Amino acid sequence: MPESRIHRFGHHAGFSLIEVLVASTIFSMGLAGLAALLLVNIISSADARSEGIATMAAASLAEQIRLNPVAVSQYLNPPETISTICTGVDICTPGQQADYDFRLWQVELAGAIKSARGLVCHDATPLDGVEGDDHCDGAGPLVIKIFWDSSGKGADTDMHHHRFVLELS
Repeated sequence: MPESRIHRFGHHAGFSLIEVLVASTIFSMGLAGLAALLLVNIISSADARSEGIATMAAASLAEQIRLNPVAVSQYLNPPETISTICTGVDICTPGQQADYDFRLWQVELAGAIKSARGLVCHDATPLDGVEGDDHCDGAGPLVIKIFWDSSGKGADTDMHHHRFVLELS
């Protein structure tokens, strides 16, 4: 009987250590791929959210410009400070209203998209430009350009710069 006992335990009835290590490695690589996929999905969702906010912000400013067409020059060359807070109770000139609306728009834009900056300019090639160099050439149609950096690392990283342009007709 002892011989049959030895014979029975001599067969390999389970997994070897190498097989377990290979299976664990394959499983770990699958989990790492899934984690990378989830991370890309989160980043893409954040970028899509910012793009949507920029679209809505540009449309909102375009509507303000259309409602106050005599003050287009104020949107093109906004002053450093606003002279009057126009809230509907105060009587404001079209220029004062444009200054107030544009500054309020910039504050709301920067609050909705971190590090966003928007401007209004005439540009014959509106799809060019980056943060810090908007490439507004002063010719062509009136456009709204919005720039932001989604990396959160500031202007030194050029891989994550975003731009949204709306041409006003």
